[in-house]
Amino acid sequence: MGNIIKAVGIAFVLIAYPFLSSYLAERGFANLELLVFAALTLWRGFKSKMMALRIGSLLFAALLLAGAYFANTYFVWLVPSIAYLWLTVLFGHTLWIPPSLCERLVRLQYPDFIPGIAEYLRELTWVWTLFFAVNVVVCAVLPALAGQKIWAIYTGVIAYMLMGLLGVGEWFYRHRRFPNLEIPSMQETFAFMATHGHKVFKGEQS
Repeated sequence: MGNIIKAVGIAFVLIAYPFLSSYLAERGFANLELLVFAALTLWRGFKSKMMALRIGSLLFAALLLAGAYFANTYFVWLVPSIAYLWLTVLFGHTLWIPPSLCERLVRLQYPDFIPGIAEYLRELTWVWTLFFAVNVVVCAVLPALAGQKIWAIYTGVIAYMLMGLLGVGEWFYRHRRFPNLEIPSMQETFAFMATHGHKVFKGEQS
């Protein structure tokens, strides 16, 4: 139950971040926000057992600290891009060092696979990696091209709607590709991942 509440809390912070950023930046607290996220990035990186993620977290934190030092508000708008870059590295890293991240997540619930599932989950990991990589660019250029309001709407609403559509679409496609496979409901899958998914990120699943 505690992990589900934690997952809901993290989701709320992620959704609220763009709108909170706009509010704080307008009132001159952009530097403080960058310092907080730099500290969180370092903390998360040092907890990871993946060397690539530790190095990436250090670089991301350095970028945020540079933005705070030079009092550059634009760095506030880059935080979602940094988060998506972290996810791109996280997912992409496992494409070269298998099993893929999607396979690691699914094996928490189903340790044994029928033939073809591991290959499918690798393809799915590619899809999510590319999705996050595209969002790195989109979230970085929107403030300059369309303004912070459009940026806030995209990063706080549209991006998560696209994630939801991708997740739901994959769930339906999975039924079509594996018609004889017993597939749990989306609610059951979310509840399980919210409770146990952290084990993958802590390196408890090889």
